[in-house]
Amino acid sequence: MNFGFFSPGKKERKIFDGILGLLDIVSECVESFAAGVAAYSKGDTRSAQGSEAKVFDSETKADAARRYLSFMVAEGAFFGGVREDILNLMERIDDIADSAKDAIRILAHDSRLGDEDKAFLASEGMSLFMSDLKSASSALRDLVTALKVGRNEALAMIQKVEDYEEEADTHKDALLKDLFNRAGGMSPLTVIQLRDFIFTADDIADNAEDAGDVILILLAKGYG
Repeated sequence: MNFGFFSPGKKERKIFDGILGLLDIVSECVESFAAGVAAYSKGDTRSAQGSEAKVFDSETKADAARRYLSFMVAEGAFFGGVREDILNLMERIDDIADSAKDAIRILAHDSRLGDEDKAFLASEGMSLFMSDLKSASSALRDLVTALKVGRNEALAMIQKVEDYEEEADTHKDALLKDLFNRAGGMSPLTVIQLRDFIFTADDIADNAEDAGDVILILLAKGYG
């Protein structure tokens, strides 16, 4: 990976390539998560469970990749005074996969969703929310890729990640209102379950933004 304004050494470039690989795994995890939500909305339990298994598998791979890269950073005499920031960046990226796993697990606790529950999961608001979460994750990967282009490009992508996180927050609030409007046709336990699901899923975008903030710190420190 050649960088436009960073000047990392060979070992540092290997770490950044590994971070891109970690982001690929995380993006697959978020995609599988969204597919699982769509399957639950249709009452397709078999497909939902298949997507859930993919989420769990991707989360395990992300943990392993993050741990391997962390050991590489900890054992090497490189990255100057930003080693903790690099480790923090990888932790925040891994947290995205953790959030996807935790969110799909909440739905999996009770797959016997009623018609109103499935209609909520199939709503336009939920579709927009899922789109924001996927976009925040993919924009984060684009941000890391932008580091090889230039500072302005990277800063623009940081803003992009923040924009998707803000959109996710907006759609989260709308979903919560929709959920409570539908509450009369749902069991109280399901309302609580879906509320917790929304908050946990929103952590996907929050963690993507947090990772972008770490990169902003790297830029502010003038790394490279």
